[in-house]
Amino acid sequence: MNPTELLDQFVTEARECLEQIGRRLLDVEKRPDDAELLNDLFRQVHTLKGNCGLFDFKPLEHVVHAGEDLLDRVRHGTLAYNGAIADALLEAMDYTAELIDAIATDGALPDGAAPRAQALAQALRRHLGGAGAPAAQPAAPVAASAPTPAPAAAAPDWLAALPQAQCLPGHVAVRYVPEPECFFKGEDPWHLVRQLPGLQHLDVRAAQPWPAAEAFDCYRCNLEFVALSSSPVAYLEEHFRYVPEQVAFHAIDAAAPAASAVLPAADAGPSAADALLQRRLAQLWADQCALLARPGITAGTVSSARATLRGLIGCLAGGAPSTEALSAELEALPAAAAAIAEWARHHQPGGAAMPSASYDGPAAALPESRRGAAPGADEPVAGPRVLKVAQDKIDRLMDLIGEMVVAKNALPYLAGRAESVFNQRELAREIKMQYSVINRIAEDMQHAIMQVRMLPVGTIFQRFGRLVRDISRKLGKDVQLVIEGEDTEADKNVIESLADPLIHILRNSLDHGIEKPDVRVAAGKPARGVLHVSARQEGDRVLLTIRDDGAGIDTARVRAKAVERGLIPADRADALTEHEAVQLVFLPGFSTAESISDLSGRGVGMDVVRSAVERVGGTVALESTRGKGTTIRLALPLSMAVTHVMTIEAGGRRFGVPMDLIVETVRVPAEDIH
Repeated sequence: MNPTELLDQFVTEARECLEQIGRRLLDVEKRPDDAELLNDLFRQVHTLKGNCGLFDFKPLEHVVHAGEDLLDRVRHGTLAYNGAIADALLEAMDYTAELIDAIATDGALPDGAAPRAQALAQALRRHLGGAGAPAAQPAAPVAASAPTPAPAAAAPDWLAALPQAQCLPGHVAVRYVPEPECFFKGEDPWHLVRQLPGLQHLDVRAAQPWPAAEAFDCYRCNLEFVALSSSPVAYLEEHFRYVPEQVAFHAIDAAAPAASAVLPAADAGPSAADALLQRRLAQLWADQCALLARPGITAGTVSSARATLRGLIGCLAGGAPSTEALSAELEALPAAAAAIAEWARHHQPGGAAMPSASYDGPAAALPESRRGAAPGADEPVAGPRVLKVAQDKIDRLMDLIGEMVVAKNALPYLAGRAESVFNQRELAREIKMQYSVINRIAEDMQHAIMQVRMLPVGTIFQRFGRLVRDISRKLGKDVQLVIEGEDTEADKNVIESLADPLIHILRNSLDHGIEKPDVRVAAGKPARGVLHVSARQEGDRVLLTIRDDGAGIDTARVRAKAVERGLIPADRADALTEHEAVQLVFLPGFSTAESISDLSGRGVGMDVVRSAVERVGGTVALESTRGKGTTIRLALPLSMAVTHVMTIEAGGRRFGVPMDLIVETVRVPAEDIH
């Protein structure tokens, strides 16, 4: 995959993550105690942060990482979710969406993105408070700009795992304890530690005592890493920037090494470099065992693994007599991979070279048949597989199938000419038979391609939650949004054409329809208004209903405004029925707002709705009852890609009339036609 394709995939997946995050943020605001919702929200943000790490988009990464830290505190119950946190997260995700759009357009972040991103990240981290600061972050005196650490800093107990000889002034001791569920977040603690800048020494041990084999969970991390680095603290902080709460640092004092008080006076064991080399060689031994245990291994791979094991024997034991005996025993083994793997497991190095907790535990916990097998080799694939295809490719397929339908419709004409002009009745019959086959295949293909173009209306509905939340809070109203029929499907072009009309309708309902809580209570209504949006399929149409329980349309005011704006004469306005007066809101330039705001007053609203819906072959119906609410019904075609026509002949010429424009068909006797 070239960089351009990788960037396009990143943008697509980032937008999907942001859609899910926006929806989950609204859900969590309603149900802050739902642990499943919080975990799902955290996973989406974590996924987005991980994708950002593939590119050098630091401002974007800082914002998302701050949001992840905040959500991590919320899901663990150490921080209560509230409206202020929701506002900060929504604002941060809005800016993230802006940056993603800029990346999609220009391939890079816009100039000046860093200050805004930094401000949003700081706003998110302010909600963590003093108690919320990650415990693993170093104190200010440890920073590179400070000449000496704080004198009150005491040496932690975990420094005892480091060799005293290597605790030199200027070095930094690091303790990293990954979360037990880190594997489910896509983290690789072992790889992260091995890439530590300036790594001088590494000690790996069990964070908790290893459980019995039957209780062992290979998907739960139980490791603790203690390392020594020659790099500055700032570099180490950057390296562990995604897991700061899991890391602790301690700078070695130049005047008095911190480890001297807690380490033994002498180190009788091998040097740190030798110990690290032994561990790496022992890991190679375990890798060869796993390789030999794989199914379907070739003879050449077996020979290479045998040679590698023989070389490792000499490296691990330094050519001792016992080593020569092991090498001879290895050479005497048959060529079967299983026999060599079984021998290697029984003779694998132990002691300092191979900690049993690191290598024997997981193998012992697995059945013999699964040891060394590739991860997930026998596990069934869960869920449907999704192939993402660009829209222009689907449109191209639709164009081709349309041309094919037109071409196959010429076959009956050819069959008729073969019979009438060339007197080839048998040939005409064969053409008609092949036409029936081609017609069936073409219709199936057309139906299948149209199904690919179909999208659920939920892709539009999911935007409404945020819209209703923001506008209702701005207007000081309490509104509950109820959505039904999200799974109803329609053509992609129809779905996309619905976005603007539906937003206009919702804004009108929130601004003009639903009253403020005190007004509703005075009218005997619940303080919270309800905005109901539903979708269903009826025949070859999609029916959308938007209903509110607000004040309804004041027809007297509508008449007066229409006359005031010069849209209709006064005498005609007085003659209108209630239903007809309600329809005046569809006139271009009509508005009942007294002043222009960012929500209304410009005279652009319901006329735009009607124009947009009619442009895709749909219709709009409006009903309103004063004091009870307003209902708007939209009827739209399922697809814009196919239009059914009726073929007529007049004056020796043929015409196709769209079925949507035909009101009625009747039989007229020939003698009645003049």
